[in-house]
Amino acid sequence: MPADYTVRKVLVATDGSPASFAAISDLVHAGLPPEGEAVVLSIADRVPLFPPRTPEEILYLEDARLAVPRHWARSAADILRRRFPQWVVREETRAGAPAREILKFADEWSPDLIVLGSHGRSTLGRLFFGSVSRKVMLEARAAVRIGRRLERPDSEPLRILVGVDETPASEVVVAALAARHFPPQTQVKLVTATGVFEYFSSDILGSSVAVVPSDTIDELRRTAAEAATAVQEKLLAAYPDWKVTLSREVIEGDPKSVLLDIAEKWPADAIMLGTRDLSGAERFFIGSVSSAIVAHAPCTVEVIRRRRDEADSSTAS
Repeated sequence: MPADYTVRKVLVATDGSPASFAAISDLVHAGLPPEGEAVVLSIADRVPLFPPRTPEEILYLEDARLAVPRHWARSAADILRRRFPQWVVREETRAGAPAREILKFADEWSPDLIVLGSHGRSTLGRLFFGSVSRKVMLEARAAVRIGRRLERPDSEPLRILVGVDETPASEVVVAALAARHFPPQTQVKLVTATGVFEYFSSDILGSSVAVVPSDTIDELRRTAAEAATAVQEKLLAAYPDWKVTLSREVIEGDPKSVLLDIAEKWPADAIMLGTRDLSGAERFFIGSVSSAIVAHAPCTVEVIRRRRDEADSSTAS
């Protein structure tokens, strides 16, 4: 299993919206340790209508520009201190493009987890996600949690849905999952999607017929089942004292559709996904899986990456 994935440093980005404060409240369900460090970051991205003419005007406008983000950061930090009384929480405000400043601060401070709010599953909400949260999710070198407000009774067990497959990314997400401090009643469901089998061609009458050979489908099913079993066995062997309830499912279909369907029907409180280290066109296409799940999921989604030291050592070798 990969190295220690305990979350000790959390970067919380807030824009003062209800969605960003909901993401902060949702952190009590993230399985974070009782002690840690958090920075609440708020960004001023408005440009003055009239450029300043003197040094005094520059200082005045800059201070005024940051006044509202300071208030957002202070309010969010107060919530965090109430939720995590033993954490060290500080506030930070910056000016600039939100996604760029979040990524820049993350590179400077190296958090274990970056937390942002989701602006809903509507068309407008997905548009906002594409402009800020998606960029952070795809380019950050830390795990990214897109939090949503949980409408759930306290008496219900926490339900975590984990997407796994045969790639090393699954080992990373399982290691991160096992490092969390979830309550004993928590239910964790490991889900492996076998892939999309519905490839069709049209015959002369216009009807559709499947063109994927049956042996190919059988191989996909076998590979998916082996991957799910391997992940479950590694988790149980490495963490024998883990107190959560663990189950696994292998389901035919596209990973995005499978995970979203289970998250809606189970229902899940959070989805955890692993991801490979990508760049360029790879990041665009592979990232579309995580992006689609985050944009349409009815719950919080957390995308896990390899720790920076592991990624750097892998690159060096």
